[in-house]
Amino acid sequence: MARQTRASSSHRATQRPKMVDVNGTTASGRRPSKAPLSAPFYVAVDRQLKAGHDTYDEAEQAALAIKKRHPRLHVTVYEAKTRQHLAVEQPKSAAAVNKKLAASAARDVIGHHVSVSGTKH
Repeated sequence: MARQTRASSSHRATQRPKMVDVNGTTASGRRPSKAPLSAPFYVAVDRQLKAGHDTYDEAEQAALAIKKRHPRLHVTVYEAKTRQHLAVEQPKSAAAVNKKLAASAARDVIGHHVSVSGTKH
């Protein structure tokens, strides 16, 4: 039995013609998915850029304000030039620092007594 062959037809979608610029160069016709970054520093919350700032100090102050209201969020300052996220930590209250120092001092005192009682005089 003879095998029938089909005429070759393409099932691919038709391609759009390329756009030609005034200078004669071709453009893809696609728009960038993200707007270009115009400010040098941004506040980022959970890796999503929020507000742009002209200086690092302005961005850090805005990031600290967010971190103070919502301490569980991951807040950073994004530097557009180097494409780096700089972590912002919530400042610790004086009571928390004093409590930590007191606990550390208590461990030192307890450790000192144990080491003294274990030695022979």
